[in-house]
Amino acid sequence: MKTSLRLLTILFLLITVNLNAQEEEKLTKKEAKVMEEKADLNFEEKNYMEALDQFTQLYNFKPNDLYYKLMRGICLTYDPDQKEKAIEVIEQVKITNPEYNLVNFYLGKAYAVNYEFDKAVGFFNMFLTRATQDDATQKSLAAQMIQNCNNAKEILADTIKQNVIENIKYPINSQYSEYVPVISADESVMIYTYRGIKSKGADEIEQSMGSEAYTEDVFISYKENGAWTEPVSIGDNINSKDHDAAIALSVDGQTLFVYKTDGGGDIYVSHLSGKKWSKPVALKGDVNKKNSWEGSCSLSANGKLLYFTSDRDGGLGGRDIYKAEKQDDGSWGNVVNLGNSINTSFNDDAPFIHPDNITLYFSSQGHTSIGGYDIFSSVLDGNGNFGEPKNLGYPINTIDDNRYFVLSASGKTGYYSGGGENSIGEQDIFKIITGKLDQPILALLLGKVYFNDVLTGSTMNLYRQDNGELEGTYVSNTETGKYVMTLTPGSYEIEVELESGEIVRDSIRLNDLTEYIVLHKDFRIYSDSNMLANNDPDLQAVLDAELNKTGKTIDTLFTDNIDTDIELTPMDAGRTFTLDNIEYDFDKSTLRAASKVELDRLLVILGEHKDIKVEISSHTDAKRNVVMAKKIFKRKGIVYTKEAHDKMSKAYNNRLSQRRAQSVVNYLISKGIVKSRLVATGYGEEKPKATNDTDAGRQLNRRTEFKVLEKK
Repeated sequence: MKTSLRLLTILFLLITVNLNAQEEEKLTKKEAKVMEEKADLNFEEKNYMEALDQFTQLYNFKPNDLYYKLMRGICLTYDPDQKEKAIEVIEQVKITNPEYNLVNFYLGKAYAVNYEFDKAVGFFNMFLTRATQDDATQKSLAAQMIQNCNNAKEILADTIKQNVIENIKYPINSQYSEYVPVISADESVMIYTYRGIKSKGADEIEQSMGSEAYTEDVFISYKENGAWTEPVSIGDNINSKDHDAAIALSVDGQTLFVYKTDGGGDIYVSHLSGKKWSKPVALKGDVNKKNSWEGSCSLSANGKLLYFTSDRDGGLGGRDIYKAEKQDDGSWGNVVNLGNSINTSFNDDAPFIHPDNITLYFSSQGHTSIGGYDIFSSVLDGNGNFGEPKNLGYPINTIDDNRYFVLSASGKTGYYSGGGENSIGEQDIFKIITGKLDQPILALLLGKVYFNDVLTGSTMNLYRQDNGELEGTYVSNTETGKYVMTLTPGSYEIEVELESGEIVRDSIRLNDLTEYIVLHKDFRIYSDSNMLANNDPDLQAVLDAELNKTGKTIDTLFTDNIDTDIELTPMDAGRTFTLDNIEYDFDKSTLRAASKVELDRLLVILGEHKDIKVEISSHTDAKRNVVMAKKIFKRKGIVYTKEAHDKMSKAYNNRLSQRRAQSVVNYLISKGIVKSRLVATGYGEEKPKATNDTDAGRQLNRRTEFKVLEKK
């Protein structure tokens, strides 16, 4: 709250308040004046917990001072343990001063953070009807929060129970702030940002209950026997008395990106040598820009792309997400704004590109946020464009800020930071056990590199066999010899080279990979070339051994997921089969990569039965989005009715399903299937297989089928 607004608030509230009430003698007037100045400063600097403590003392000193009461109530909305008290406190202010319009804004916020969205919208609208030109900032915020409340009502009604959220608590989280967790692909190390009493230089300032009084430091913890070790400072090479924040980690855990406040806020990089991190240096090239803030980033698995956030001029909102390409000299160039499919007029931040190289997670105050920052996902299509962002839903997203989401290579465990009622501090790190996130298709390859049976560092170049291009470069740790890399479907050659020049090579074929697997392989290099036979088994043998644990081979991976009802003979007219895993981006007809894997299985069937003609049909559920429909009707100047909504939705679903069926047919044609053998039909919601009243039922209704029309 700006000082001018504070003074106006005090003047207005004091008009109708009796200031001659009995004062408690816990503070002198001089002490109260000093404390009020500190409380106002803490509030302006967003140190809400410290401000809450001070305004509570001031309120106890002078209970009839409505300014103290109001500020205490506002601060309570930021306290996860006491935010329900904010409603009662601010309501008391409104009863005493019903004409003070700004109270309606803060009362709306109090109801919103307590998930009473209808009441929140009512008070925001009450504020807006009486707001003046002087209330421009609050008017904009009120309008945004009304939209957040409407989004929340819809999204929270569809709780995704398969996603389990846990506060990881001790030893990571404390009463202070822990946030921006970054993990290696194998989830063996977590590095995060801490802001609290253990920060460097904390002993030189007055102890505070809140985090804002301290600077940010980088801490590190290791996973041992399934539990996180006691975190420690990452070291003086990185941490200073200024702000130092961890923001990204390479998949192999050997390269760390940190934020420093130089130049308005820039991105630096540090490399791990043994167990010591190098002194960070600013990124070379065009990522950091003078007089702008760059404070979040994520490195692609192959190290070629950097996704980052900046508030530089020319963006779509306050903060936008960009990408940059690594140049031959190690600098970063060809900076491109990701555009309005990702960025909004609000803040968009905290990008994380998954090791599958196609799924981007990020946080946004726009799109369909339910309050503050929400976490979204978006998937690259075949043309290299990100699709419509998908809100990860409740309970991952809450009315509080949810940011800095990262996901393990397996896709089974994620981490992010947020506040709210489940926090033990201002910001905590939470663990997500995923049950309803798209599972990645990739191989996690890890092991150690030895030279003459001694652990050693190395450079590991990954080449694509189809074109010989360098896919990416990884390293093994100079002390532990450990390496980690992720491989998406394809065929590769791996070249492991020591600093002294010795080289060993291996190859692997993952073209038909359809699931996540973990492969362990140690590379052993010897000065005596006759001993290289000790490098067995080769990678392909490692892959076959891993698949054989479950009775699979790379070939059966290709066919195991075909519907068990599908028999290669007979294939008579009239037979209908559901194709699993045919996925599209939300509200789109573009096929995802996982869909193409499933359709490649259908190609096997069509190749075996060249005498059949089939219908490819797409079906939707019949769920109605009333909120969105009313907006569309209003924009078109049409009176909303349920009947008109049903008619519109059915027509839309018919068109969407037809486009989706046609996209499948187009894909099969591109793979050599004769066009005359295929018919695309979109049935929309006309042929449900189950009820549309449950998530499970709607999931069954959203399907793609193929039906044998005739057999020649």
